[in-house]
Amino acid sequence: MAYKVIINCSDVEDIISLLKKKHGADYARIWRIDGRTIGVFSFERSGLATQAGYVNLITLDHDIITENCDITIIGAGGGFPSLISLAELGDSGAGPVADLVNLAKERNWPINVERAKIKSRGSPCSKCGAAYVYSEDKIEEDRSVACQNCGTRFIVQE
Repeated sequence: MAYKVIINCSDVEDIISLLKKKHGADYARIWRIDGRTIGVFSFERSGLATQAGYVNLITLDHDIITENCDITIIGAGGGFPSLISLAELGDSGAGPVADLVNLAKERNWPINVERAKIKSRGSPCSKCGAAYVYSEDKIEEDRSVACQNCGTRFIVQE
């Protein structure tokens, strides 16, 4: 699941601190270039609690002139993708979207949250939605493949 969060704020440091501390434990990198602050954050976990691994990849682009902070959050993996999605938007504060909404409310910053439209380079499974690129030797005559995530057979999209 992917989300686009746009926050209007003059100073991006509180957002960066939040993302580094809670959602960039595995990787956080910040660049400041020509009036823009660009950041990439990654958080990865695996184990019994998630039934598989999951990753949150977050990109941030703040423009000092327009004061817009454009944040994209991509959640990937997990045995139960719907649970990850609930954590993103839930009231529990468990996910980066909820944390960013709470921070914006505390600071009285205008915020907009929407589902991001991320194009997949692969073919999405009809059951779990995982998308992979399949080599020709894995594709049957009827154009079907077995999902690498859940094993369901589906027709590969061209």
